Parts: sequence; C-alpha cells; structure tokens
Amino acid sequence: MSRISDTRQRTREAAAQLVADGKRPHEITVDQIYAAIQQGSRTTINDELKLWKGDRTKVDALGADLPAAVADAMEALWVAAVEQGQAVFAEQSGALETALAEADQQRNAAAQERNIALATVAALSEQCETLRHQVAAQQARAETEIGAKNQALQDGQELQQRLMALQAETAEQIERIRRAQTEQAEEFQALIASRDAAFQAERDIASGRLEVAQARMLQEIDAAREGQRRAEQQAGKTRERLEQQQASLAELRLEAGHHRRELAERDTRLEALAATVADRDRMAVELAAARGQLDGLGTAMRSLETRATTAESRISALLAERMSPAMPRKKQGKQRDA
Repeated sequence: MSRISDTRQRTREAAAQLVADGKRPHEITVDQIYAAIQQGSRTTINDELKLWKGDRTKVDALGADLPAAVADAMEALWVAAVEQGQAVFAEQSGALETALAEADQQRNAAAQERNIALATVAALSEQCETLRHQVAAQQARAETEIGAKNQALQDGQELQQRLMALQAETAEQIERIRRAQTEQAEEFQALIASRDAAFQAERDIASGRLEVAQARMLQEIDAAREGQRRAEQQAGKTRERLEQQQASLAELRLEAGHHRRELAERDTRLEALAATVADRDRMAVELAAARGQLDGLGTAMRSLETRATTAESRISALLAERMSPAMPRKKQGKQRDA
C-alpha cells in the first residue's frame, strides 16, 4: 500500500517537473512518467496521470478567469510546492518508509491547502464575475438613464413650446367665444323684448275676445235656460192636452164599441126581418134607416181616429223639442262666432 501511494505521489511530482521543463500537460505520457520514476505499474501511473491532468485542467480554467497576478501567484505556489516536495523527497529518500505517515499527513495538509486555495480562487472568481456583471449592469443603467434624461429634456422643451402655442390659441378662442356670447346675449335680449311686446299685445287681444266670449256665453246660457223653461211649460200644456185627447179618444172608442154592438143587434134584427115575408116593406124601410145610421157612425169613427193620430204626432214633436231645446241656439251661436 505504501508503494502504491509513493507511486501516485511521484507520478504527480514527475508530471509537474515535466511541465516545469516545458512540456504541455496533454503531451505527457505514461512512458515518460515511468522513465522518470522507474517504479510502480503502468495502470497506477495512468490512473494517477488522468487525475492529475483533470486537476491541472481545472486549475488552468480557473487561472484563465482570474487576474494575471492571482494566476501567477497560484502558479508560483504550485511550483514552490513541487520543488519543496522534491527537496524533501531527496533529503528523506532513505527514511521514506518510516516517515510515510508524516508524508501522508503533509500530503493531506497540502491537498487541503490546495482545496482551500481552489475554493478561495473559485469564490474570488465568482465575486469577480458578479462584480463584472454589476458594473456592466450599472453602466447600461447609467447609459439608459442618461438617454432617458436627454429625451425627457427634449420632450420637456417640445411640450413647453406646445403649451405656449396652446395657451396663445386658447386665449384667442376664449376672446372669440366671449365676443360671440356677447353678441348672442344682445340678440337674445332684443328677441325676448320683441316677443314680450308681441305676447303682451296678443294677450290683450285674447283677453278682449275672452270677455266677449264669456258675455256671449252667459247670454246664450240665459237664453237656453229661458227656452228650457218655456219648453217645459209647453210640454206641460201639451201633456195636459194629450191626456185630455187620450180621455176623449177612450170615450170615442167606448162609444164606437157601443155603436158596433148596436149595429150588430140591428143586423140581427134585419136578418130576422128579412126572413119574415110579411114584414118585408117595413123591414126595408128600417134597413135603409139602419144603413144610413151605420154610414154616419163609420164616418164619425174615421174622423175620431184621424184626430187621435194627429194628436199623437203633435205630442211626439213636442217631446222631441223638449229633449233638445237649446240645440238651435247653440248652433246659431257657433255660426256667429265663426
């Protein structure tokens, strides 16, 4: 186990020495390392050489992002560490087996220091990248703010010019509107005055017409009332005459019925007389007389019926006049107004 650890350590030291002699890390081969250390298996050397190249690539990558001073310091530290290891190996080559534990501790300490240094370098690299981004962002922000300020100043000047022009135009518009409103107010006042005068004249005319119409209406109302009163009186008289005529008509009808009965009785007697041959002459005389009486009664009945019909027509006309006594006067009043 100690030989394997020694082989790995010497492989790293030989690779560092080859780099110090001018070899590039990717050009170093297993044969070159074996020729330099003359121990160990090629498999062990190959594995350790791959690990060393990986570590070297990481260091080179970190050194590329670091400032030159930091990269040089790391390179010097690495070379010093290699030289120191070689010196210690040369001085203590005889006591390597007995001091293996101490060498392992020193190697572990060196690895820790290297890891700490790598972590420090990584942190510094990250801080440098962050600062670089912050500076770039601040520069971009400053340029943007400067451009925005310049544009704002330019826009402010343009707005100020537009504001001045707008104020002038607004003042002119206000003056024009004020003059127009003054003219409109004067015209409106004149129009109101003329309309007031015309309205006053029309109101006076309308008041006169209203008074005349009211007087005429009162006269027509009085006339209508008087006509209605007269119509009521006439209707009362007509009703009385109608009642009298109806009573007379009833008496005439009773009398006509009585005459009809008498005629029927006489017709019966005439028929009896006609049957009696012996009383033929007497019956003829009586028949002639009865027929004369019958003709007179028929004429009287027709006269009575004619009088009754005439009375009923007059009553109907009077009732119609009573229902609308003021219509003719109203029509005449409307014609006079027109």
